[in-house]
Amino acid sequence: MKIIDSVAAVFFCQSEVFMVRRQAYLAAFPGYDAFPGGKIEQSDSSDKYPSPLLNQLDGRQVHALVREIREELGYDLPTAIAQGQVSTIKLVARAQAPALIPVRFRLFFYRIEVKTRPVFHVDAGEIAAGTWARPQQLLAQFTAGDALMVPPLRWFLEELQRDPLADDYGDLSPQFDEDLSVPRLEQVSGLQILPVPSNSIPPSLRTNAFFLGDPGAPQVLVDPSPASLKVLEKLLRTLQTDRVDAIFLTHHHPDHHQHAPELARRLQVPIWLSADSYARILVGHGDAYFAGIALKFMGEGDILTSWKGEAIHIYALPGHDAGQLGLAPISLRWFIVGDLIQGLGTVVIAAPEGDMASYFATLERVIALDPAVIAPSHGMPMRGTYRLSNTLEHRRQREEDILALTRAGKTRSEILDDLYHSIDPRLRPFALANIDAHLVKLRQEGLLPQK
Repeated sequence: MKIIDSVAAVFFCQSEVFMVRRQAYLAAFPGYDAFPGGKIEQSDSSDKYPSPLLNQLDGRQVHALVREIREELGYDLPTAIAQGQVSTIKLVARAQAPALIPVRFRLFFYRIEVKTRPVFHVDAGEIAAGTWARPQQLLAQFTAGDALMVPPLRWFLEELQRDPLADDYGDLSPQFDEDLSVPRLEQVSGLQILPVPSNSIPPSLRTNAFFLGDPGAPQVLVDPSPASLKVLEKLLRTLQTDRVDAIFLTHHHPDHHQHAPELARRLQVPIWLSADSYARILVGHGDAYFAGIALKFMGEGDILTSWKGEAIHIYALPGHDAGQLGLAPISLRWFIVGDLIQGLGTVVIAAPEGDMASYFATLERVIALDPAVIAPSHGMPMRGTYRLSNTLEHRRQREEDILALTRAGKTRSEILDDLYHSIDPRLRPFALANIDAHLVKLRQEGLLPQK
């Protein structure tokens, strides 16, 4: 497991801190609210920094801090110190991403107290916006559902609000024992994510089980799919203090419902799903799969529960799976999109349930809706529709390549070798399924002759 050390610059002035919103197209933490900073590079010297307030701190961390502040904010920290603009600089907290994250960041928080607000010239390539605010204002934005941030950042703001001048807020890493329970994360207020180990397609090894619902409204668990009975027991222990009123399944693929019926029986709750998903699950698992469970068929326009007082509507999202359903509140401040896209890997469009034309149309529809945050079933939530648009553009380009290669006389296998030559051999059947789905679409549109 790779661990990347990084630094965060917490500029502090008259009870306010400077917070940035990362660009939505960045690979790491797209569109998240964060403090300026970044990873420590190999080129960052370990020598003590020859500047007052800095020479007593860790050399590599400080060199990285100075460099990142200069790159992202256009601010020269040593010069500001020399001019008497900075009162103190202290390492006040640290946090490490949990083991379930493919690349684990270890973050060191440096509070930089300045006498007056600096004039920052933010790097628009990485930062979409920057603002000065009190910790309680930033926390209020999170509570309202308008902020996307990793849990340690929220906990740091809470500590800062409680005691602004503390010397050490300690280790703010998420704490959980995966031998006993399933992690629980909350990057958007009221939208809890339980990344459950599942039998998914690599590189994804987990499926996000979302837990949502206002107090007094139905508390719904979305897509619990533990990989084994052992993981099922962990999930049950994780939920033992929660009230679960229903299980909702986005679609029929096993990594979205495996062991969900047993979970429903143990919790004595119904399962809600589309009629299409129900029929496909029975084909694969038999009529007894849902024995003893109350079922409710749901679809486009139905209301699941509520979030922040808003009705959560159900959307039909065909393409990857004909019966796939998504969820979003009226304000569209977030959208659970199932396997429309993935934070890890590529979505497979495989017959008979997959249809590339429907997939294109669904991507176009959700992009037009313009939700603030996209929450996929695999990987982290992300701000905006950049990943959706990028996926659609990539698929269109891939289709043009397949069309050109087919017209040039290439076979399916030859197209696979040409377009996916570096793919993991285990994923070749899935890549071939995507090629077939594109070929079907091209024939339907008259761009290739029918077989």
